[in-house]
Amino acid sequence: MDSSAARKLIERCFPELQIKRSRQIRTGWENFVLEVNGEYVFRFPKFRETENRLRNEIEFLPTLANRLSTPVPDYEFVWKGDRMYPHWFGGYRKINGVTVESQRFRKEWTRPIATQISSFLKELHSIRVRGNSLKSIPRYSPEEWLKSIRQHHNKIRRIIYPLLGSGLRARSEEFWRALLADFANASFSPTLIHGDLGTENILIDPASAKLTGILDWGYAQVSDPALEFAHIFMHKSELGEEVLRLYGDQGSGFKGRVQWYVDSEPFYDIMWGISHRWQKAKRHGLTQLAKTLRAKTEK
Repeated sequence: MDSSAARKLIERCFPELQIKRSRQIRTGWENFVLEVNGEYVFRFPKFRETENRLRNEIEFLPTLANRLSTPVPDYEFVWKGDRMYPHWFGGYRKINGVTVESQRFRKEWTRPIATQISSFLKELHSIRVRGNSLKSIPRYSPEEWLKSIRQHHNKIRRIIYPLLGSGLRARSEEFWRALLADFANASFSPTLIHGDLGTENILIDPASAKLTGILDWGYAQVSDPALEFAHIFMHKSELGEEVLRLYGDQGSGFKGRVQWYVDSEPFYDIMWGISHRWQKAKRHGLTQLAKTLRAKTEK
């Protein structure tokens, strides 16, 4: 997918939308994104699993939007596929603001942005998912969550360990033994989380440091709330610390699980690069893994 192909596809699928101008605004690991007329944002999934996440997002976001004070995408254009283009894609009215990731972060932003993010998280995490409500969102009990982590570990041992030198492989296994021992004793209340709350998905007004929107809800799930904070820590640790402080005490072991999620991220980057044949992601993950495990060894 490129800008020209995306524009032609939108024009064919939604002829009522007259495109005067368009520009690529972001191509992440999973989606090609095109801004249209400065008013709409269209997302084109690159992979089947990303397409499934977009379908889920389109289904549950209207319900969440009614329960959240912070703006989220409202898909006005939804393509469900045909013979010529048998894939989903969608467009929503652009939410004002810029991503935190795109800005040179100012120290004075930390407190006001953290205050607003913590308030958003308290609101989101208070939403109860029962029965058929928000049925497209994956749900995990603590036991199911631990089982999924063990399954990931087995997959990592099978696919990633053969790529590692003996020293890094030994440190990796030591890391996972400690993580699984910690998680075996973890206790948490399954909570509705965004699931990918990195700085690339947080919109602000840089002039006022006001939170203006939260993007990309494809990883929303009911699971361990500690995972929610990990993505903020991965991108901006000082912001993560302040968000967690303002959010309030979550009991013993919570901050430790946040750190485990942060430290295990390189394994998932490597796996993602391998499964999607993207060498850049694989190399990035391997580099970060060596740095992370070296730092843990030196502590």
